[in-house]
Amino acid sequence: MIAPTQIMKPKNWQDFEKLCKLLWGEIWNCSDSIKQHGRQGQAQHGVDIYAYVEKYVGYCGIQCKGKDDYTKAQLTEVEIDNEIDKAKTFSPKLKRFIFATTANKDAVIEQYIRQKDMECIGQGLFHVDVFSWEDIVDLLERERTVYNWYLNNCQFKEATDVKVVFQNETESCIINPLYLRVTKKYKHKKPEQNQFGVNGELFQQQYANTLNVPSIQDVLNPKTKVNKCWCKLSVKIVNVGNTVIKSPKMTVWFREEDIDKISDRFSYMQPSVFHDQNAVATINAERARKREVYQKYTNGVEYKPLDSVFVQKDERCFSISIIPKQGVESFPLFWQFLCEDYSEDGTLTINVSPKYEDVVEVIDVENKDDEQEKVFVKPKIIEE
Repeated sequence: MIAPTQIMKPKNWQDFEKLCKLLWGEIWNCSDSIKQHGRQGQAQHGVDIYAYVEKYVGYCGIQCKGKDDYTKAQLTEVEIDNEIDKAKTFSPKLKRFIFATTANKDAVIEQYIRQKDMECIGQGLFHVDVFSWEDIVDLLERERTVYNWYLNNCQFKEATDVKVVFQNETESCIINPLYLRVTKKYKHKKPEQNQFGVNGELFQQQYANTLNVPSIQDVLNPKTKVNKCWCKLSVKIVNVGNTVIKSPKMTVWFREEDIDKISDRFSYMQPSVFHDQNAVATINAERARKREVYQKYTNGVEYKPLDSVFVQKDERCFSISIIPKQGVESFPLFWQFLCEDYSEDGTLTINVSPKYEDVVEVIDVENKDDEQEKVFVKPKIIEE
């Protein structure tokens, strides 16, 4: 048997959750019914793993907390309070609530857990307990089936792992959609009679009509309207494991309440009567051949790199564009990475810092009572 000090901690949170599920499935004698709670992105009410345990005549829940061993990170009292508050909303009510963590034992945290245990019992709630990594290793040594699984599948296997970040090498970024902040001022204008009618309206209308006639240049090279609320996001995937990744793909998506539009930034050349049709077809075929990003549904895209072999420390990048919902300050980007024999998912955070250009519009009104001022915000749209 490997010495307890030589049993390494899981390399990722997926392995840790699975270890906890298998371990407490054996401890509680419910290996066939213990389950992971929901999926990432859903409200989990403080519970990652749950099961009905006959010994306690009710449901028990586990909150898994992976901690960075390099920084000696620990559970905090704030984390504990927050997760206990969430667990109070779990249905049916829990009998026991366990914190399982890869953090090392900490006497201060254990004392705080004991205090919360007595507090919750006094309120007619669940028991609270904590199992640090040393405690989990002790349990592993008693449960040989799980012990062998962990050694064979998590300790000595070649580890596939990826890091997913934005182009700035962090898990959050700031986008700056551009809006117009329009102040509409309604100004009373007295009518003036002249030979062209009231305010020269007949002449003004005829003159305006001549200005709206498109030029030959406009016909040959029509301008395109561009919404300046579009924001580009560049995502980087890095192979940080010790295996070669083959045939990967990544899906990213957003909640509908966070974005108005999404684009895979792909387009075909639009032919006109002045273009060589064969040349256009050749250009579009080449664009399609090099395409890597595909919009799969209304709020998500899929990335399939053409160079589909990632050696260790290799990286790939792709870009998409989004228009955030007006008024949203921060929202998640959900991602899922898939390849041969490996999958991982996670979230990145997008913070919105809109920029505004102030514009004043003066509108003449005939009735003095109609004089007023209105302010509203709209996307900035330009022609280019």
